[in-house]
Amino acid sequence: MKNLYTALFLTACVGTAAAQTLTNANSIPAVGYAETRTYYNSSSANGWALTGTGNTWDATGVTPFGITAMSNYRAPGDSPFAASYPGTTLCAQRVQDGNTEWRHYIVDAAHAEMIGVSAEAVVDGRTYCTYPFSLGSSYTDSWTINGNSFSDTYIYVASGEVTAPWGTITNVVLFETSGGFSYYLYLASNLLDPIGTYTPGFGIDLWKVELITGIPDAPTLQVGLWPNPATEEVVLSMPGLQGLSFTLLDALGRAVLTNTTTGDRAVIDVRNCAPGTYRVLAVDARGQRATGTVMVAR
Repeated sequence: MKNLYTALFLTACVGTAAAQTLTNANSIPAVGYAETRTYYNSSSANGWALTGTGNTWDATGVTPFGITAMSNYRAPGDSPFAASYPGTTLCAQRVQDGNTEWRHYIVDAAHAEMIGVSAEAVVDGRTYCTYPFSLGSSYTDSWTINGNSFSDTYIYVASGEVTAPWGTITNVVLFETSGGFSYYLYLASNLLDPIGTYTPGFGIDLWKVELITGIPDAPTLQVGLWPNPATEEVVLSMPGLQGLSFTLLDALGRAVLTNTTTGDRAVIDVRNCAPGTYRVLAVDARGQRATGTVMVAR
C-alpha cells in the first residue's frame, strides 16, 4: 500500500502544451501506451519559481535512488478486477518493486477520476482533474481508501521546463497542494501520473520517464460503457475523441440501434432491448474504431 498512498498524495491535474501556458487539459494516455520510470531525488531544494509561465527549474542535483516502475495503459476488460469496477474507461497496470497494481479510471470530457486500485475501491472517487481550467484554477477533492480518508486542495500555479541530469523535460506544470507545503509536477501528456514533487527547503523527487519501444501495436480502442449490466440507459464514452457514430448489435449480429453524437460520449436507451449481451461498435470522426460489450438485464 505504500506505493498506492504515494501515488494518491502526488495526484492533481495538468494541461495541454501551448507555449508554456498549459491550460484546458484533457490529455490522457491512450490504450497501448507504455513507459518505464526511474526514480531520482535530492535532499535539498531551494530557489524554484512558484508562479508564472515559461519557468526553467533546476533539478540537476538529483541522483538515482534505485527504484524503477513500469506502467502499461490497458483496456478496461484487461484488468483481472474488471468485474468490480464496471464504470472503468481506462486501466493502468503498474509494476514497481515486483508488486503489480491495477488502477481503474473513469475519464470523460469533464474530469479524470480513479475509482479503484486492484481489489480496493476508492470511495467517492479520487478526482485527478476537472477541466477546463487556467492558471490560478483550484479544486478540492476528498476520498477514502482502505478506511483512510484524504482531502486536499490543488491550485495550478506555474508551468515551464525542468533541467535534469539526463536533459530538459519540457511542458511541465506545477501544482500547489497541502497549503503550499509541497508542489507537484506533471507532464502535459499524462495527467494521471506525476513526475515528481518539489518541497522548498526539503528536497526534490523526480521520475525519469522513457517510452517503451518495440512493443506491439496498440490494441483496438475500447468503448467505455457504464453501468454494466444496464437496465435502462448505458453511457458510451471514448475520452478525448470527438464525433462518434455507434451501433448496438445483438447476439446474432443484428443492428438494434444506430446513432451519432458530436462529442465523445452518448447515452444509449436500452429499455426496449431484450435481456442479453450486446456488442457496441463505434467509429470517431478520424476513423478510429472501438468495440465494447454490455449486458442488458431486467
